[in-house]
Amino acid sequence: MIAAGINMVALAAGRTEWAYFKWAGHESDWSSSVVDTNIDILADDAARYGQWAQVNAVIDVYAPNYISTHPDRAAVNVLGERSTNLISTAELVNGEFGQKLLDMVGYIAANYPNVDSISITELSYRIDGYGPDDLALYAAATGRSDWPRQSNGQVDIDDPSIGNWRSSALGEFLGRAAVIAHQYGKQLFMDVGVSVGNLSLMTNNKGTNYTAMLQNVDKIVVWNYFGEDGFPPEYSRDIAKFLTQFGTNRVILSVGLWGANGTTVSASDFKTAIQASLDGEMPNIWICPGSMMGADHWQVLADLWGSR
Repeated sequence: MIAAGINMVALAAGRTEWAYFKWAGHESDWSSSVVDTNIDILADDAARYGQWAQVNAVIDVYAPNYISTHPDRAAVNVLGERSTNLISTAELVNGEFGQKLLDMVGYIAANYPNVDSISITELSYRIDGYGPDDLALYAAATGRSDWPRQSNGQVDIDDPSIGNWRSSALGEFLGRAAVIAHQYGKQLFMDVGVSVGNLSLMTNNKGTNYTAMLQNVDKIVVWNYFGEDGFPPEYSRDIAKFLTQFGTNRVILSVGLWGANGTTVSASDFKTAIQASLDGEMPNIWICPGSMMGADHWQVLADLWGSR
């Protein structure tokens, strides 16, 4: 990593129910790797990488264990089916799960001096998030008695009023998390997707409108997962150019290594995506995941940044 010019390392902090650190008072939520080894993985890795790089602790909001014991708090999709991973927006912003997530942010911020920033990932809604508890929040915010619907009666998930409401609700929650992180000198980041082919939508339909997020968090980490999402790596330039309007100090562009059908993107496409991002004047590049990096991918980074 040092040879390749890396200056920030993102470490998995885990989930509220599967922590990769010794969360005091939440021993039942420690991951098996922490329990089996008696090692605080986040503390050890943050101390190691923090000697020469910024360290970011990533919190994943998926909660399959919590949902299995609280099925009524799962996000409900447009077909009325409950998610096995994602909690409802109402449970996040007003419920027990949301408070536990805030507590996790606070614990990391207060007790891990080698962690410089905390990221929230997997927090996006589009197909999910239409249960009665979410409808109550939507109705209170908009004055409507029901979701906007298509002619066939199905919820119109792309109606702007839903994206505006949910972005506001998630932004307010993230603002509370940011206040907690800032108390201990840490920054708070938020992962967001890309509206391919319509960048101006800014994933508003997932409840993660960039402007709303940046009113509450320090930076957004934008998912440029071209291989997995099926767009050419050259399109990274368009994404980067679009993102510059938010200030390059507020945005990180994440280049994903996931290819189609479980493959890994080639080193050539990887290089093209990074170079296109740089050509689009986006200097902050985040590579994800490190576990998929091959020798040829590392060589791309060494060629780009190894002399820095």
